[in-house]
Amino acid sequence: MIEAFIEKTNRATSKEEVYDLFLNALNKLGYDRTIYTYITDQPEINKPAEHGIVTNYPDEWMDRYFEYGYINEDPTFKRALSYDGPFSWDSLKNIREFSNIEQKIMDEANEMKLYGGVGVSIHGHFGNLSGLGIASSYEKSEPNLDVICKLNALSRQFHMAFTDHNNGVEERCKITLSAREAEILLWAAEGKSDPVIAEILGIKHSTVRFHIQNIFKKLGVNERTMAVVKAIKLRLVFPSYIGFPHKG
Repeated sequence: MIEAFIEKTNRATSKEEVYDLFLNALNKLGYDRTIYTYITDQPEINKPAEHGIVTNYPDEWMDRYFEYGYINEDPTFKRALSYDGPFSWDSLKNIREFSNIEQKIMDEANEMKLYGGVGVSIHGHFGNLSGLGIASSYEKSEPNLDVICKLNALSRQFHMAFTDHNNGVEERCKITLSAREAEILLWAAEGKSDPVIAEILGIKHSTVRFHIQNIFKKLGVNERTMAVVKAIKLRLVFPSYIGFPHKG
């Protein structure tokens, strides 16, 4: 499912199409509500911070959220500021005790039929932050790790594809990877860990890490999932599940 989503969103011709594809993918995992936010300004694409760039959260909830300034107290939003990655809303209770206003916000979200929530915080290479909230309008328990990981992968691909179109300018690939960097990134795209890649290529683990860090710098990302997603989108690597022949 994730591989097909990557292919389809990479071929999408508009941000609206990307969003529709994202909603369809979420539905397959039992989720039908989402909100996408630029938490901070996005100078690379000349876009300001904006909460709810696209969303299908209930209008009543969004009106209340803005009217009462919940964004300043929302525990999911606070978590996104300090954490890069996915998290379930329920897991936040295990980190610290909620204040009265924080608990009120979470209770009211449930009252608005936002259940089983998951947040995905995306920290960019240049300090810019984005995030997604994902929930179901049907009562459900906290998602397991497998579902959370899938939601993370879908969200990061959505973020990249939507942002490309939201910029209004088609991205041109001016990134050049060395043969070794491309080789390491291809194995990373196939799901291999750094130690396994080192063993496959007959090089040291530290050498793999050195190349991975260079790849991050070239792609303007700071973690593996985003590096793989961007490299596939820019046709720098062609993992087997995408169905393209490997270059070189």
